[in-house]
Amino acid sequence: MKAMVLAAGRGVRMGHLTSHKPKPLLEINGKKLIEIQLNKLIDAGFNDFLINVSYLHDQIIHFVETRFSEHAKINFSIEKDPLETAGGILNAINYFDQNPFLVTNADIHTDFDYKNLFDYELSDKNESHLILVNNPEFKKEGDFGLKNAMVDLNKDYTYSGIGIFKKKFFEGFMAGEKIKLKDVIDKGISKKTVSGSVYDGYWSDIGTTERLEQANKRSSKN
Repeated sequence: MKAMVLAAGRGVRMGHLTSHKPKPLLEINGKKLIEIQLNKLIDAGFNDFLINVSYLHDQIIHFVETRFSEHAKINFSIEKDPLETAGGILNAINYFDQNPFLVTNADIHTDFDYKNLFDYELSDKNESHLILVNNPEFKKEGDFGLKNAMVDLNKDYTYSGIGIFKKKFFEGFMAGEKIKLKDVIDKGISKKTVSGSVYDGYWSDIGTTERLEQANKRSSKN
């Protein structure tokens, strides 16, 4: 299974921390966010990666190539202007074949074991599988619901940023445009092609300086 790591975000909410450094290169306990993700994915058995980059992308490319080029096949999709989550996937969709592929965010911090994703088999009618988490304290309302293993539009859970997709899940959307992944998922839900499961372990979206600090405190204790 190929894997795409979304790393093109600007990281505006991180303030001065990202004024001269891209968000994926911020650190938790001495390790870069994207380094943590790639290590977890490689340990789980993934070895073919596509990483989309934009803001200060040269820094990310240099770091990843220096650290990981001997351990996995890694390619980059450079976006002049960030194309949002689904837009970034569509911009690089030809990298993937007809097999399902993983998409995960570079800026999440979690104990989720990516090996578990190899156990999910998408049926002919099922075009995606989302990993949901319980709504964190910093989020009043979730993204999706779950009933009989199928994702719906209720707000019971938060999307973790981890999902498996087929290429045809993105059909009907135009490459090169800014498109949020939620818009594509909402369409998939209407077609009943989105399954899901809930992960009850540790997960955090490192979207603010406060969450980065909390993740550092947690990591230093473990």
